[in-house]
Amino acid sequence: MRLAIPRACPVRRLLLSRKVRYGSNAVVLTCAVVAIVLMVNFVVGRHPAKVDLTQNKMYTLSEETRQILRKIDKDIKITAFFPEGDSVGGMVKDLLKEYTRLCPKISVSFVDPDKNPSLAKQYEITAYGTSVVESGSKSRKVMQYDLVDYGDGSQAPGFAGEQAFTRAIIGVTQEEEKSVYFLVGHDERDLVQDYWQARSFLEGEGYTTKTLNLATEGKVPQDAALLVIAGPQKDFADKEVAAIQDYVSHGGSVMVLAEPLREKGQLKNIKAMVARWGVGMNDDVVIDPASHYFLDAGSPIPEVEYHDITTKLVTEKLGCVLPRSRSLYEITDKRDPGVSVTALLKTSGESWGETDLAAKQVSFNQKTDIKGPLVLAYAVERALEPSSEAKNQSGKEAGAEGQASDGTGTPSVTNASGTGGPAGKARMLVVGNASFLDNDVVTFQGNIDFFMNSVGWLVGKEESITIRAKSPSYSQVYLTGQQASLVFYSTVVGLPLLFVLVGGGIWLRRRNL
Repeated sequence: MRLAIPRACPVRRLLLSRKVRYGSNAVVLTCAVVAIVLMVNFVVGRHPAKVDLTQNKMYTLSEETRQILRKIDKDIKITAFFPEGDSVGGMVKDLLKEYTRLCPKISVSFVDPDKNPSLAKQYEITAYGTSVVESGSKSRKVMQYDLVDYGDGSQAPGFAGEQAFTRAIIGVTQEEEKSVYFLVGHDERDLVQDYWQARSFLEGEGYTTKTLNLATEGKVPQDAALLVIAGPQKDFADKEVAAIQDYVSHGGSVMVLAEPLREKGQLKNIKAMVARWGVGMNDDVVIDPASHYFLDAGSPIPEVEYHDITTKLVTEKLGCVLPRSRSLYEITDKRDPGVSVTALLKTSGESWGETDLAAKQVSFNQKTDIKGPLVLAYAVERALEPSSEAKNQSGKEAGAEGQASDGTGTPSVTNASGTGGPAGKARMLVVGNASFLDNDVVTFQGNIDFFMNSVGWLVGKEESITIRAKSPSYSQVYLTGQQASLVFYSTVVGLPLLFVLVGGGIWLRRRNL
């Protein structure tokens, strides 16, 4: 039986009215929009994504950190001790969210040391803003002062949290720790007072830093991956030179940072040792009127030559600031066989080497000074001759299991511990400057990048993490009076008026439906 609705029925008229039809369309459209929004939220929840629109990518991890996180195969626990409401703690929390998002093996917890003093005592926390990074039996602390980079003072302090936490993660996940020894006993730079920032960078990348007095030890320790000679003011004794030569003859690596002294003719034994590697040291102070730091012509910013050490500096256009430097030169004769010398840093053609070391006012003297361009840093590599014992051993093993080689048929030779540079080679870096690593200079330009890349090249660890600190960028807009008036009337008057007109038009149209 069918139910017939009369044509004059009020219900029929209501269902077929224009208002009901438009209203039902609006309901369907609203339901569709809600369904689409729910679907989008579901997809985004399952596959989260974000876009960092800041100019210097403040909220995006660098590619170096991403590569490190991809390689992590151990569980890492990060415990951050920040009081509630701490502004730096908020930045660290946002940063560590990115670490956990990219690497599920990292777990993070934040602890208020005032509310949970027992846990803070257990971790031996003595200052707010300390974070502890743990993996297995290894742990490293990231202090709050590690999170701020003040640079050279010309810009606002940068947030160096990514650099600090990435270095700590490398430190707790790296299997082998390489030892870097800083020579003492000749008034060199002090590792604690003068180079504490450089030391922090080294330890952050998993290196162990130690000091060495050859006069008392008699030899370079077997676990030395690198020996650093940082700004000696006194010459070496013959036995000390012999101990260093023995170390490099077994594949050891040496970094020589030799700044100019107050008098000429000093450091004769050190100069002779470096000369065997094909590098000569001038007794001068480099002056570069064309390329220097601010108004100090005695702080040259040299041109960076392409090399494995300087690849990052070249690609990212980073310079080095070297206050009070001596010039170097290549020795082509009277050097050990198998030596390869490469210039890394060169001054401009307008520079010169001032040989009057006591002069307060300097000017180029064609007769006595050294005309530029001048070299401030050399990378040196020397192929090692296998010892008689290695030759005998290689002869016995030839044709059996084979032998290690560097690709040229030469048996691999390493230092005593096997922790030095590439097999079959010894390496040396000579820089006519030691102050570029001082605490108040090391963060200038690309100084720390140059140092860390040099260390990595010397010990055969080619990759290093020198992530730049990030500062919020503020761009100022300067408007003329006419432009300011245009912005005012278009935003304060024009936009509200436009909304009123559009809204009124829609209201009138619906009223007449």
